[in-house]
Order: sequence, then structure tokens, then C-alpha cells
Amino acid sequence: MTTCLATLNSSFLAFPRNLGVSPGAEVIERQARELQDLADQSVTIGGHLREMIKRLHVAARESRVDNWDSYGAKAVDPQSLFRAIRFAHLLTINVSIPDIYVDPNGEIVFEWYIGPRRVFNVTARKNGELAYAGLVGVNKVCGVVQFDDELPETILDNISRVFSETGYLCS
Repeated sequence: MTTCLATLNSSFLAFPRNLGVSPGAEVIERQARELQDLADQSVTIGGHLREMIKRLHVAARESRVDNWDSYGAKAVDPQSLFRAIRFAHLLTINVSIPDIYVDPNGEIVFEWYIGPRRVFNVTARKNGELAYAGLVGVNKVCGVVQFDDELPETILDNISRVFSETGYLCS
């Protein structure tokens, strides 16, 4: 008997983590990786992801040593970078490519900025959390969620609100 346990994902680009241990589960995991590789090579899907990965590498390269900003900022944290790459893989192609930078704590930040009152950012923390904050009009939102195998719906919802007509953000 083959047993495979998988968790659900919010993005079709990132396949669920396979928690199975049987030979059949290993086959499923290999096939999912192969399908992911094919998607990453496509012009539409892969181009979107490649641009985000490129921006991540530029940000990491510019902040690879302590005091990279001349104000005492910490070097980019490898765990934050790893989580940021995973986050980028989970973003769907209908999500605008964000600005990506490293904050003074060495953590990676994704920022969707339309204007002074239409902004949302997500920080990939080294401890596995995603911290987020946004402002649309006079409405503010902020929080912290654990980042595992899927993109939290609250993150996608708030990115959408920055680009929506109404601009309404729940807090």
C-alpha cells in the first residue's frame, strides 16, 4: 500500500511538501519537482519568478557584510534569504513583482508601493515568520504569521487590496 500525505498550497506554482515515507510518496515528490522545474522554465511563469530571484540576489549582494549601509545594518541573514526565496516561489504570476530589499536587521522585505497611502510590505524573518504591514488610504493593517508550506491568505488578500479600486484594508 502506498501512502502519501501532503499539505495544501495556495499557489499552483509551489507544490505541497510531501510528508510521505513510502516508495510511492518518493515517486510523487520527484514528479512534483520535475513539474515545478518545467513551470520555472516557461516564459510566463519562469520569467516572473526569475525576476524576483534576480532582485533577491541583488539585494543580498548589496548587503552581504555588516554595516553595508554605513549606519550599522546587519548583513543579510541566510535564513531570511532562504525563506524569502521560498516566499517568491509561492507568489502567483498575477501578483505584481515587488521591490525587494534588506532591512537594517538583515531580513528580506518585499514591498508593493503604489503611493504614500497605498503600500504593503512583507518581511521574511529568519525565525520562520512573515511580518506584514500595509496602508491603503486611512486603513492600516499589520501582523505576524508563521510561514510554512503555503502562502497565508491574509498576505495575498492585503496585496490585492493595495491594487484594488476601493483600497479597503481590514485591520
